Amino acid sequence: MKFDAKNRLIRILRLITFFGFAWICVNHSAYAQAICKFTQLSHVSNTRFTFGDIVIPRDVPDGAPIATIVFNLAYDCPINPPAYPLNIGGFSIKYDGALALATQFPGVGQFNTAYEGLYKYTGLRMTNMDTGQVMNPLGFTTTEWGTTITGANPVSGMIRMKIELIKLSDGIYKITQMPNDSRPPVFVVRLANRNIDDPAAHNRMVVTHQISGTLKPMQQSCTVTNSSPEVRLPPVGASKLNLAGATAGDTGFNIGLTCRAGSNVYVTLTDLTAPGNTSDLLTLTQDSTAKGVKLRVSQNGRPVRYGPDSRVPGNLNQWYVGPSASTSNIPLSVQYVADGPVSGGTVKGVATFTMSYQ
Repeated sequence: MKFDAKNRLIRILRLITFFGFAWICVNHSAYAQAICKFTQLSHVSNTRFTFGDIVIPRDVPDGAPIATIVFNLAYDCPINPPAYPLNIGGFSIKYDGALALATQFPGVGQFNTAYEGLYKYTGLRMTNMDTGQVMNPLGFTTTEWGTTITGANPVSGMIRMKIELIKLSDGIYKITQMPNDSRPPVFVVRLANRNIDDPAAHNRMVVTHQISGTLKPMQQSCTVTNSSPEVRLPPVGASKLNLAGATAGDTGFNIGLTCRAGSNVYVTLTDLTAPGNTSDLLTLTQDSTAKGVKLRVSQNGRPVRYGPDSRVPGNLNQWYVGPSASTSNIPLSVQYVADGPVSGGTVKGVATFTMSYQ
């Protein structure tokens, strides 16, 4: 009897032990399967972005963006405390580049150049909008997106990515038509369970570019009606310019324009006598005989600084005139400025102006 009771007790303990291990395993499995999801999307999904209609500014330099979008991915994460097997808890956001080729510009990747058209002459740059970090665009590279999502409470958030289409060469101006299709992935975003070291178990979003819309160079929006205006300043006595910085002879003039709607008008003035001049004082020509004086051009009372002769957007000292639809002239004025002891004579300065339509 005692022997039988002892055997029964052993069997009961074995059963209790078995069920105890089963309970632990079930709980480990439940925690390990916590999934952080992209909002309203399935576990493994594909999504696309498009730049829409693209207008390329004239003379845009290689390496400059010709189109930009901000791409958003919303996510919802449940509670995820530390659990078997890694016992870390929470989630992390991982970014995987997917482009095939590096380019001459840092942070810019390119699809295989076998693709004709848009992808042969452009690259893509991705930037984390929350940290400002330019992400590695190339395939087989994983980067942590940002702060770890802790597992103590449910969390909802937004992944914000700036995606730029970068001009690589002037071949882009030759494209007359874009196909309506998409190419291999640009990048992949994964919502990773930190309890599991297995990328296949992470919720991932594959992001591709959908080619749509049109691509065309920006047309010249304005015609200059007086391309070489000559401005005559009144004679001024040297006594009015007896101190450095003194001004006199303020004279207004206009650059006349005929414009059609569709762009923003910018202009750069260049000192023809000293092309490297970036100040707001125009150098006199060599045949000027006056000494100690220069010329200053102003727009709406603000001195204009000189810059390189270039239509490139963002050119040094380029300034905004206005929308082409409402621009018919550029009102300016010019005056003498003393920059040293003044002696009488003739004063002549020559500046060029370069229009840019953006």
